[in-house]
Amino acid sequence: MNKKRYTVGELAKLSGATIRTIQYYDRINLLVAQRDKNKKLRYYNKNDLMRLQQILFYKRIGMPLKEIKNHLTNFNDFSDMKKILNKQADILFQQEMEIKMNLIIIKVVENSIELNPDKDIEPIIKLICGLNKQTVLDYANVEYDEQTKKVFQSRDIDYREIIDFYWQWKQLILEAAALKLNSNQYENEAGYQLGEKWDRFTKNATDDPEILAEYERGSDLSDQWPEEDLFLYNFSKAFIEAAHRYYLERKGEIND
Repeated sequence: MNKKRYTVGELAKLSGATIRTIQYYDRINLLVAQRDKNKKLRYYNKNDLMRLQQILFYKRIGMPLKEIKNHLTNFNDFSDMKKILNKQADILFQQEMEIKMNLIIIKVVENSIELNPDKDIEPIIKLICGLNKQTVLDYANVEYDEQTKKVFQSRDIDYREIIDFYWQWKQLILEAAALKLNSNQYENEAGYQLGEKWDRFTKNATDDPEILAEYERGSDLSDQWPEEDLFLYNFSKAFIEAAHRYYLERKGEIND
């Protein structure tokens, strides 16, 4: 019984890829077409279709073509596919963290220009250029005590919540550093806004008293923090506390 053969057009229709894309994969030896010796036509079989589906799948999750060529397997053999997917997930996560860092940098510089239009932003630009965009990944090396592990496990905290908490914190720390570098003055509108943001951040962190306590206890592990975050925290801590107090005083929530 003859095996089913597909023309490039039929393969394109079945897979959703364009004819030009399939022809390109043929040229780079990623999906090589078979040739009919008599008619000199290119054709593909069922295995080629399944191979193309794998290529399109890996491409869809952001894998470069040069990497895809090394990961194509027999369609019925998925023993290594989980490892491949986990590796790609790690790569995408790193890229996501870098994008988040870039967005925060943009926001911090925009805020610096808006709040201090007459100030020199060169100091904060210099600070930002020295930042490691993937510092957040270093927290995987922090050894949390059993109490902290138990609390977070009992609450079934999604790691995304913790990451979001980190990025909010990072932005505020950088904004505080920018204000301190610009003027070292918190008793102004910029300081008031920083204090308001910090107040909102701490109140919205969590409604769970135990989780909030664990967040606050995080400073006890500062000796394990990435060097960059520890520097920024120590540099900005007193300024943030002063700005927060200034905000509360103006709001009438505390007295001098």
